[in-house]
Amino acid sequence: MLGFVFLLLSCVVAVQTKPKQETFVPFLTTQRKNRVSNASGSSSPATTSASSGANNVSGWFTRNILQPLTGGPRIPEHTITDYYFFQMATLNDGSGSYIGLFNQWFVLSELQEVSDKDGATIAEGSGGGRAGSRNVYEGQAEAQKQNAIQAKGKRDYHGAAKAYVEAAKSYEKSGSEFNLMEAAGAYEDAFKAYNMVQQTGPGIQCLENAARLFRKNERGGSRAAKIYTQLGDLLKTQDTKKAIEMYRESAELYKSEGDGRALHATIKLAELLCVLQQYQEAYNHYNDTIIPETMAQEILQYTTRDHIVNAILAHLGATHADWIMLASDLTRFEELCPDFRGSTGCKALQALANAEWERDPQAFQEACQGMNRLRTGGMPDWQVKLLLTEKKKLEGGELL
Repeated sequence: MLGFVFLLLSCVVAVQTKPKQETFVPFLTTQRKNRVSNASGSSSPATTSASSGANNVSGWFTRNILQPLTGGPRIPEHTITDYYFFQMATLNDGSGSYIGLFNQWFVLSELQEVSDKDGATIAEGSGGGRAGSRNVYEGQAEAQKQNAIQAKGKRDYHGAAKAYVEAAKSYEKSGSEFNLMEAAGAYEDAFKAYNMVQQTGPGIQCLENAARLFRKNERGGSRAAKIYTQLGDLLKTQDTKKAIEMYRESAELYKSEGDGRALHATIKLAELLCVLQQYQEAYNHYNDTIIPETMAQEILQYTTRDHIVNAILAHLGATHADWIMLASDLTRFEELCPDFRGSTGCKALQALANAEWERDPQAFQEACQGMNRLRTGGMPDWQVKLLLTEKKKLEGGELL
């Protein structure tokens, strides 16, 4: 009985003493300032050398010059969820999670640098070279980020982009897991700055570097996949082959993370495969993944009919215009998806098949016009080229 009363009182106290959500950012800012100060200010008898003096200067510069100017280390985007008895905060890049209760915030998990204690151990065993180098690179990175911020304030976006890239490189050299995530974020900032001056090439390279670093982190898979999708969107009109690689990377990463966005990446991948006339692989994606998954999700079921049309035409291209196979596909998908049976797309495909069977170019052209009305803006270019080739065969009297 007493245990139950104690539990009840604890719950009441927990509800009444939950920290407010707006207290999380000050908590995280203070924590990161302390971490940078501790890392920069740590030393041991074994580190009394020229490199140690440089580290102390870097630490003093970071604590007394950079932090007052920048407000401390950058706070990543985060999500705070209220669980009634406590608050849960998660950094969107997967680098940390925190719990808030009894008017305080506590670290649940966090990717960070080697602790002061570990740093001292390394210094004693190796002359402090590794820890000293890390502090030097961190100081350089923070200074370069400050240069980037100042350049953005002056609308010098090209200068800002270059400074962010240099900051990212310095973060990478430090070698710690936490700083690798900082490097990825700096590359993303560089991309945004390059985008402001329409320098697509360097910007894309920065995004690729960001994706590479996020992918190395065991909790950065979804973030990397999101960037690969963004890269695919940017490249699809410039370098279709590379865009396909980006969408494929995105789909695989999302799938490995159990993320539902894998489906949308696969749809984009299949569409571009058709553009490059890689019809068989595209058909496999439609048949094995896209159509079954959209049918299984009520909110996406209305898109299944369009995907079936794409699948059937992709299969037509893959089989080098085997119209008997097209008729078989029509029958199979009508049985598989009742919504497709009797739809406008189904009727348009049947009209195409009938026109080919009767060797009637005029009826085939009318059926193509029906296909063109299926979507706003008309058929995709790859479908136009495919059907135009078949129309020319009919007009030339060639057997299909």
